[in-house]
Amino acid sequence: MANISILFSISAIAASLGTVMVYLFARPVGEAFTVSLTAMCTMIFIHFMLTRSQEKSAMSDAVDRLEERIAVIDDDVGNLEGRLTGVEHNIPRRTREEIDPLFAEVEVIGSLVKQMAEAMADMETRIEDQGLAIEDQRAQQAKLQPQPAQRLSAPQAARESAAGRVRQPEPAFAPAAEQPMAYAQEPFTQPRAPEMKRPAAPRMHHPNAALAEEIRSSIEAGRVDLYLQPIVTLPQRRVRYYEALTRLRKANGDSLEPIEFLQEADRTGQMPAIDNILLFRSLQILKRLATRNREAGLFCNLSPSTLMDENFFPGFLEFVRANDTYSDLLIFEFSQADVAVMSAIEYESLAALAELGFRFSVDRITDLRMDFRTLADRGFRFAKLHASRLLQHEDDLAKSNIHPADFGSLLQRYGIELIVDHVESESAVLELLDMDIRCAQGFLFSPPRPVRADVLQGAPNPRSVKREAS
Repeated sequence: MANISILFSISAIAASLGTVMVYLFARPVGEAFTVSLTAMCTMIFIHFMLTRSQEKSAMSDAVDRLEERIAVIDDDVGNLEGRLTGVEHNIPRRTREEIDPLFAEVEVIGSLVKQMAEAMADMETRIEDQGLAIEDQRAQQAKLQPQPAQRLSAPQAARESAAGRVRQPEPAFAPAAEQPMAYAQEPFTQPRAPEMKRPAAPRMHHPNAALAEEIRSSIEAGRVDLYLQPIVTLPQRRVRYYEALTRLRKANGDSLEPIEFLQEADRTGQMPAIDNILLFRSLQILKRLATRNREAGLFCNLSPSTLMDENFFPGFLEFVRANDTYSDLLIFEFSQADVAVMSAIEYESLAALAELGFRFSVDRITDLRMDFRTLADRGFRFAKLHASRLLQHEDDLAKSNIHPADFGSLLQRYGIELIVDHVESESAVLELLDMDIRCAQGFLFSPPRPVRADVLQGAPNPRSVKREAS
């Protein structure tokens, strides 16, 4: 329809041009017709070229969008191939790691049963041999039994007595009678067969054995303290979130910072128990804040070993499912180093938590080249970056494809909110405001403070927590 209107307009302009030439300039009709026809063809050609140019530009834009989409699909396929490769390599290895100890225990139990059977068979043989020996000794004793002595006449007895010839018969059989009795007692003095017990594993001296024992005793004695540090909005400095931090108290009252015990607790398998206490107390705090009509979220640090613990995580998941009303306020936090090495098992655990509405955060970021789009797809909605790394433009961050000052804008495009932590000066706050950073955390606003005991009423029994974790 548009082309018809344009063609009608072109014809009208050409006719008007011919009319003007005939009546105004008194040109011949033939000449005026030729000029009109030429003008009309020229305008039609120009319109055709403009239309082709527009169509070509639209086609080029469509091709560019298609190429971008294909590139995104290629990235997704590459990530999927990487995940499948990780699954192919990790599942057989973990299966062997789990089955090999069972085979070793079965072999130990089999050897113990074999030793037990051999000991019992040897015992029965010895008892039978000793029984036969006792019977032989009794038979010999019966053969050696003396006949009754003949009675002497009185005169003869008097003569024998006077002559000193009458004597009591010597017990010639006594040694023979005593020997089998002593031999019969012998089986009961033999050592018993060994009991069928699992051999104790040899104790390996570890340089951090004392620290591991200190962590275990602190958990059992309930010396696990909870600290909260606020996360504020800028520039208002209103508390928007809190981060829950764990401290362990030694028997002498000294505190263990997370940097001191996290690695050892993870090595010794005690992190699930600590995470269980932290989760329960975090929910207690959220419930307390809800009674005061405060919608402050809470960041709760988790260890990847908690997500992989087959004995602990199902109960953990059931507990958070029963408290999913706080899913929009409780954020589970992981370090970038832990997220980078997560396998399919950890991602399945994260997916189970994400289905309940829980969100995640990645902290201690050192590499800006991480695939944050994939993290956003997996439920990560927050990222924490050290203030010195953002403001001083450290070398490891400068190597990335994006300037640190634009890092917050990049995360916003993926739906991730950037939180700058370790803020300790007012000048740093001014620089963060220039970078359009809206959330910050650090000693400038408040140091971590311990939670009062009345807020943590109803905390779990550490002994029961340990049994559940084991």
